[in-house]
Amino acid sequence: MASVTARLSRGLSCVHEAERKRAAALEAAGGRALVVESAANVRWLLCGRGAPVDVCSTDYTVVLRGDDAFVLFMDIERSRVEAEERLDELGYELCPFPWHEGKAATVARLVGSALLADEAVLDPHRRCLGAEELERYRTAGSATAEAVTEALGALHPDQREDAVAGTLAAGCRARGLVPRVVLVAGESRQPVHRHPLPTRAPLGRHALLAVTAEREGLFVSMTRLVSFGPPPARLAELTEACAEVDAAVLAASRPDTSLDELLQVLARAYEHRGFPNEWRHHHQGGLTGYKGREVFATPGDETRLPASCAVAWNPSITGGAKSEDTALVSADGIEVATETPGLPTLEVGDLRRPAIVEL
Repeated sequence: MASVTARLSRGLSCVHEAERKRAAALEAAGGRALVVESAANVRWLLCGRGAPVDVCSTDYTVVLRGDDAFVLFMDIERSRVEAEERLDELGYELCPFPWHEGKAATVARLVGSALLADEAVLDPHRRCLGAEELERYRTAGSATAEAVTEALGALHPDQREDAVAGTLAAGCRARGLVPRVVLVAGESRQPVHRHPLPTRAPLGRHALLAVTAEREGLFVSMTRLVSFGPPPARLAELTEACAEVDAAVLAASRPDTSLDELLQVLARAYEHRGFPNEWRHHHQGGLTGYKGREVFATPGDETRLPASCAVAWNPSITGGAKSEDTALVSADGIEVATETPGLPTLEVGDLRRPAIVEL
């Protein structure tokens, strides 16, 4: 009985969330109609539902016109959408269209003569997370951390990078996550590549594992380093420096702070540790949410952190060091969603950042 009540409560919460988002969308559109096609905005409006068949595509289009809300998809997906996505529960009328004809005619019929707004007006609303989204983020972050921890526990020096990537991806899938980015670098490639797509090379003495996983439309990113036995002294030194840079930008991540200001925090922290140009050698992350990065921090970017949002910073230093977690930001401070409590950490001020895992 308790589980039934919980499901009903979650369903009612999703209905209210969907209604609130539609109202915000129409207000942002100034009363004009909206044809929403981008994956990020569709998943936001559908409260995380609407998973695509091809993870790189958008299988749904949302049309909002006054009090009417429609969701379009190919008719060949109808059985699955009706049974598993349950979009009608959120107040949408389902509009399957013939796959061989395309959606243009259906969109034109639904929009009629209404004036259209650009769906880009939704971006600021999408990036500000509601209470329901924060809970989904915590769940996704914990699941991603579990998958990474599990993968680390199975490592040995003779494993190939691609085999490790497969284990990590499988761990994500087993927890309801879609692995969007899986990076693995062993001893020979870790010091060289910032985005090490896995190869058949063996891990060797140490390795880097990174993943960006998606669940219910929300993206989670994290990185961990591992060493078989004590890590090389230089790698340990660089990792500590990365942890300090990471801690500095996390501590500065507060609502209404601009990405330009936060990039300056990063640059100063790198310089303080004796690596003044490292921020130029790789993107530093930024605002995350319904994209792997909603907005990357770049010089002069005045995008400001919303009152409640998520960030994923990823400072790195040439030589194989990197520090990355996904954190929730509010006026109360930061909450790391991808904490790995069973793994070692470095104490940096009031924050704990990932240390090299020794196996």
